[in-house]
Amino acid sequence: MGLGSLALLLTTVGQSLGGALRPTAVLAPHGRLPGEGADGFPVNTTAAYAGVTEADTGPDWRLTVRGEGREVVLTRRELLDLPQHRSALPIACVEGWSTRNLDWEGVRLADLAALVGAHGPPGVLVESAQTSGSFASAALRDNQVADPRSLLALRVDGADLTIDHGYPARVIVPACPGVHNTKWVTRLSFGAV
Repeated sequence: MGLGSLALLLTTVGQSLGGALRPTAVLAPHGRLPGEGADGFPVNTTAAYAGVTEADTGPDWRLTVRGEGREVVLTRRELLDLPQHRSALPIACVEGWSTRNLDWEGVRLADLAALVGAHGPPGVLVESAQTSGSFASAALRDNQVADPRSLLALRVDGADLTIDHGYPARVIVPACPGVHNTKWVTRLSFGAV
């Protein structure tokens, strides 16, 4: 019991005290530490670590939405021109940390499903520009897509997403682990799951 308590102390002291001990916090966010402003919440996987470059997120970025035999390709500007909705949701990481509720803004997943004639709406396969790591795609169930709080987020806390938080677009879904809130989204395939 004493050895277990000592191990727990050693793995959490860096998160509690910070500074030079921060690297010992094995359960804390490790990609980027919290900062100030709209992107002041943790990042486990940075764009650079995920292999996401300016070419993946720059002016030529497009979102492909598929479903019911239809396909629509949208620019970020076209997404911003669609009805925008807000959701106050946290990010809860499987590594043991979470954020406060953040003010996300974007297009409802259900609205994007309707755009390609997907009724119900069905589940969706979300694909990312991410080239490395286990979470370059995620499958969301029909009830997750139908929830009016589920968004393809373009902004957070009143500002555009930063690249490390998924710019130009990321998914945010209630009660869904952070790893399934896919960043750098390039394709939504409704009915593919």
